[in-house]
Amino acid sequence: MDGRKDRVIDGAKSILSTRGFKVTSEAAKDEYYDIFGKNDEKETIIVRIPLKEVVGVKELRDYREEIEEKGYNYAILLALNKYTHYAKREAHEAGIETFSIKFPFFNIYNHYLVPVHEFATEEEIKELEERYSIFKYQLPKISVDDPAAQLLGAKLGDVLKIKRNSPTAGEFVIYRTVVP
Repeated sequence: MDGRKDRVIDGAKSILSTRGFKVTSEAAKDEYYDIFGKNDEKETIIVRIPLKEVVGVKELRDYREEIEEKGYNYAILLALNKYTHYAKREAHEAGIETFSIKFPFFNIYNHYLVPVHEFATEEEIKELEERYSIFKYQLPKISVDDPAAQLLGAKLGDVLKIKRNSPTAGEFVIYRTVVP
């Protein structure tokens, strides 16, 4: 289990880095491993990696209490194996992001086939809507479960700006709306 744990810890740090957070500290307990981060806007994040085989509602409720008590802005739960259905549902309701071991725990943007993804600004969205007489929900779609969207922490309704390089067209930009 140590190899998986190390891979998930490295992946958690990659997620934080991609989202603009710097790791401020780490803490290891018998039941879990925590990584704490802070960004330039002084927002805080906690990433918990439970060391149990299955993450249940009890672990989630304990984690939720700690988040509320200490006032973290963001929270992520990375399971080494799997979540119970109810734990995953409660995490979603509490605004805690969940990742499983199936998530690619490396920076996917370092791969030459994966284009750069970022959030579109409100100005860019407004310009698109005016220029093409559309609403943002009419843009092409990207799943909230897409690894690129998950890595950024995209929520339903967000618009992602994707920059691609083409040998004939040069750099071109497409926009996609995040959907379930």
